[in-house]
Amino acid sequence: MQRVRRVLKNTVRGYITKDVGKRAASLTYYLLFAIFPFLVALISILGLLHLPMISLEGEAAAFLPADVITLLNRTITHMTEASNGAIFTFGVVFALWFPFRAVRNMTEEVSDIYGGEKPTHHTLRVLLLAIFILFLIPAMLFLMIIGDSVLNYVAQFLPITVEFISFWTKARFLSMGFALILLTSAVYYLSPSQPPKWRYIFPGALLSTSFWMLYSVFFSYYVDHMGNYSVIYGSIGAIIAFLIWLNLSLTALLLGAVFNQALRETAAHEKLSSEI
Repeated sequence: MQRVRRVLKNTVRGYITKDVGKRAASLTYYLLFAIFPFLVALISILGLLHLPMISLEGEAAAFLPADVITLLNRTITHMTEASNGAIFTFGVVFALWFPFRAVRNMTEEVSDIYGGEKPTHHTLRVLLLAIFILFLIPAMLFLMIIGDSVLNYVAQFLPITVEFISFWTKARFLSMGFALILLTSAVYYLSPSQPPKWRYIFPGALLSTSFWMLYSVFFSYYVDHMGNYSVIYGSIGAIIAFLIWLNLSLTALLLGAVFNQALRETAAHEKLSSEI
């Protein structure tokens, strides 16, 4: 019990002293500029391939407010219908630069929370992590947006049963949770100057993912039933809700790093106490 109290105490102290709220706000700015060029490139590819219309639907409503889903679906629809070579080129160029810049700042913030200096070969680490994220995030997006319509289209060419389509629709968000744990673990491993042991990586990744899923559900319910941003702020309400959701997502990521560092500090304190 004493160890649990010490971990909680170190976590709260780390959250305050490391100013996690301010760091999350800064990362929100960088990530915002990374998301939309990346979305433009991804949707342009789908449009150029003339795939059927896709949209966020079903279980996505449990994690995102209805106004945000409407905003993203409108963006997806517009980009799919307007896709051409020029838009694709624009999306690819900026989808490479802005995510790299966002990941660089993310690794610096996480490294500082872990108490380390800027890692050696930092540019190489950022590049590897950015490439990993650029492959993983499209997979996560496909997990979210691939519904019955796309699977029924693919079933024309591949032997996909109706039972599999029904199972996939229900189980895809479990796969997304696993992908989030994998993503946060990679961030925690590659960011510090000295990669932590896995016992100081996985707990924070699990906490971060669990926190993200829980607050996403509650935030979505609040906005849809009590917040009513669209009535108060008009059409910009969806953007405000999205920014809040994005900021809390990055807060969850940094909170996991703070928790991992609290575990390290507690273990170091216990080791020192046993030697005295």
